[in-house]
Amino acid sequence: MVTLSDVAKQANVSKMTVSRVINHPEQVTAELRQLVEAAMATLDYQPNAAAKALANNRTNVIKLVILEDIDTTEPYYMSLLFGIAKGLDKCGYALQLVTERERLGKGNAADGFIVTGARVADLPLIDALAKPTVIFGENHNGYDFIDTDNKAGTA
Repeated sequence: MVTLSDVAKQANVSKMTVSRVINHPEQVTAELRQLVEAAMATLDYQPNAAAKALANNRTNVIKLVILEDIDTTEPYYMSLLFGIAKGLDKCGYALQLVTERERLGKGNAADGFIVTGARVADLPLIDALAKPTVIFGENHNGYDFIDTDNKAGTA
């Protein structure tokens, strides 16, 4: 596995410079960036996403919490899942599914949550997430939410 040190040696620069090119390219000259990127390409270097997440205190994961029974063979739900995943991917995020209430409070390694199928009894669970959360579907509890326009859909 190619390391940051290998790239630095190949480009004849410091590890800090390679790190800046990867994480803060605006802080280096275009010439230096091209030099390091060429070394990365030559060595087929891929930055370690887990290390970057740890260093930035981010996971780049959004959890979709499904608190209702769904039929995954139903085209609507599959279209919804793929649409959310594609939208998140464009922004550099991965989608992770959570389908059990009991697992919601455990291992909340995520940058945010999208929750669908929430009931009034689930609100304390949602409040405990302490991360940006969006409710899918209408809600009257002060949460950010997204919903479909059913009236326009029947027109």
